[in-house]
Amino acid sequence: MILTTSTNAAFVLHPFHSTTLLSTSNIQRTQNHNFFDLQSTLGLSRRQHQQPSPNQDRYQKPKRSSSAEKPLKSRNAAKVIEVNKKIVALGKQQKWKDILILYQQEKNVFNNVNFATTISQISRIRSVQRSDPLFQQFMEDLSSRLETNGIEWMGTRGFANIIHALGKMKLKSLSAEKILNFASKSNIGKDLILERNPQGLANIAWAFAKLDIKAPNFFNTMEEEGEWMMKEGNPQDTANTAWAFAKLDIKAPNFFSAIDKQADWLVKEGNPQDTANTAWAFARLDIKATNFFNGIEEQADWLVKEGSPQATANTAWAFARLDIKATNFFSAIEKQAEWLVKEGNQQDTANTAWAFARLDIKATNFFNGIDKQADWLVKEGSPQATANTAWAFARLDIKATNFFHAIEVQAERLVKEGDPQATANTAWAFAKLDVKATHFFNEIEDQAKWLVKEGNPQEVANTAWAFAKLDIKAPNFFNAIEERAEWLVKEGNQQEVANIAWALAKLDIKAPSLFNAIEEQAEWSKEEGSKDTANNAWSFARLDIMAPS
Repeated sequence: MILTTSTNAAFVLHPFHSTTLLSTSNIQRTQNHNFFDLQSTLGLSRRQHQQPSPNQDRYQKPKRSSSAEKPLKSRNAAKVIEVNKKIVALGKQQKWKDILILYQQEKNVFNNVNFATTISQISRIRSVQRSDPLFQQFMEDLSSRLETNGIEWMGTRGFANIIHALGKMKLKSLSAEKILNFASKSNIGKDLILERNPQGLANIAWAFAKLDIKAPNFFNTMEEEGEWMMKEGNPQDTANTAWAFAKLDIKAPNFFSAIDKQADWLVKEGNPQDTANTAWAFARLDIKATNFFNGIEEQADWLVKEGSPQATANTAWAFARLDIKATNFFSAIEKQAEWLVKEGNQQDTANTAWAFARLDIKATNFFNGIDKQADWLVKEGSPQATANTAWAFARLDIKATNFFHAIEVQAERLVKEGDPQATANTAWAFAKLDVKATHFFNEIEDQAKWLVKEGNPQEVANTAWAFAKLDIKAPNFFNAIEERAEWLVKEGNQQEVANIAWALAKLDIKAPSLFNAIEEQAEWSKEEGSKDTANNAWSFARLDIMAPS
């Protein structure tokens, strides 16, 4: 960054952190992973029927009879099956309360299968009231049974399904925590490997990640058995497991190396969503997987044409995050631009726009499509999505009249509902394109104290730079900076401090506290960077402030 005495001060915006672009809710799962009925609990997975295990001699199966066989041998077998059918039927009708009433009526005959089916059916119903006494009682009884009888009673498949259901509901009650703590300390990972069940492993990994639980026993086993998982699992199992490692920020070199070795098979056999989730995981962990991303490039047209706007956006984000130029993939997006913008949601559009801008690719069709849909995108989109899209337009120096006008119309909502980062990035975009947005900057001025107090030094500096670049006097905002001067100088880096100083000098605002704080940090300033030191010196001179140190 070079600052000059002209109004065209150059400014480099730091790239967004990955978590500001992709939330965990964006990771979709397909229906064939939700296998919580009686057949799946007692039987074999589809993949096990299809082919013998390439590792069949690696482990010896336990000599004991499987827990799944026990209920069928009991004298209550007919009753168990009858109850299970009722649970599934009520689940299809979304009657969660009736399921719990059925449990109260039949709890004396409820066995492992009935418990697993109940929790899995309930996890599919969004309207469940978790504070309901019947639900709480069921969860307490389930956790007590597991604690008393252990995994042997439930069976590893049923136990895996229960953990997955808790993750799906994002349930963190005391009873749920008891189950999850028990799971995290158990050897269920090794048990599922013995049972040749990669899908169960993937489901548990996904659930732990969804609930933000780092389970060392489990994930260490997954990492040790990375190659086995790749040989036994299908692309969706791989994608969900990779997503879990990345979500929990667990480096897993064996597992991800195994993925890259099988890249050609994974991309060709997997669907676009599996590929996108796996790409997201590599990018989140900052792993450049040459084979895997080359495989995506080779299948680019098919992946974009057959994939959802979300899958396309997440894959584009991954390429951009790893700074990989993917000519075929982004060309394919440009060909499908109109459809992607119309069918995608605001977050998908923002992520794709960000990726184009991050890689400095001007995509005329795509950005024209955004400008045509501007009113809808801004009105319905979050402040963050709007900010990321505005940043992309500005980064590529594309004037988008409709889009920035729509921001002006929605200014009050965007500033009040947005966080300091979204506000700063949007302000930066207006200033970079030299667009004066009276309503938007007035709203910033009204929220000045909160934005400066809650924002970090970079966000404060970017906003200050935008005001100065557009020559907008903002007494509230700059007074708030002066009140936080010592903190901003101590916590901010050289570039951020220099930008704030430049903005004050450009607008001819003397801020004694801020410049005194810079003066006190003179030695640090001198050591850190000559350009920023020069910019600070220019600001002192512009305001005629003596700074001996």
